[in-house]
Amino acid sequence: ARDYFEFDLRKSKQPSQVGPVAVRLRNADVKHNRYTMQLIVDDLEIEKKDKTLLEPVQFYRKGARQLHEIVVFTVAKDRVVGYLSTPKAAPAAAAATK
Repeated sequence: ARDYFEFDLRKSKQPSQVGPVAVRLRNADVKHNRYTMQLIVDDLEIEKKDKTLLEPVQFYRKGARQLHEIVVFTVAKDRVVGYLSTPKAAPAAAAATK
């Protein structure tokens, strides 16, 4: 089970909060359907450079065993639209019974 957070990011100097992470669009290339974004995850800044449309950008958070995934399905001038998929937080009682 996963949680989905949709986003519509515009190019800016400040990161935007998307679910549990912050994301900042640095560049959007409409002609080649590429973009560069900066992820702020657990106090780490990670640049994802020249990613293409519909290419899953996967990453882990500290202590997490499941991947988080960003997918962008629209690249426009200085703007990208997509979603962040994160693992659902399992209730402690359910985790203890396994």
